[in-house]
Amino acid sequence: MAKPFHRPHSNTWWLRRGPYRVFMLREWSATIFAVYTVLLLVLVSKVLDGPEAYDDYLGVLKSPLMIAFHAVALAAALLHTVTWFQAVPKAMPLRIGEEKVPPVLLMGGAYATLLGASVVVVALFLLD
Repeated sequence: MAKPFHRPHSNTWWLRRGPYRVFMLREWSATIFAVYTVLLLVLVSKVLDGPEAYDDYLGVLKSPLMIAFHAVALAAALLHTVTWFQAVPKAMPLRIGEEKVPPVLLMGGAYATLLGASVVVVALFLLD
């Protein structure tokens, strides 16, 4: 039995086309989220350890490197959100009767829900 043909790929195959780059950036955003989750868990741990430990950790969070990491994490979250919302009409085509709901309405609904949830979260923090 003949061996199947294996087409060799370079390690930079994803740099050739824009959609491939966006795909890889989206995948890397999951790694950034994992690191961010660890930072949040450490913060919760420090809060439970007492005010001194919490104050020390806040000093670490205020460093320029951590501020830059948070900016990168925000950009990754925005990229992940936008690409996810663009996939909604393809992953979940909605029909009303015989007619398809336009993709713009599905994406608009997702963005409206995000905006509404963001307003609620901001209001909760501002009302404290």
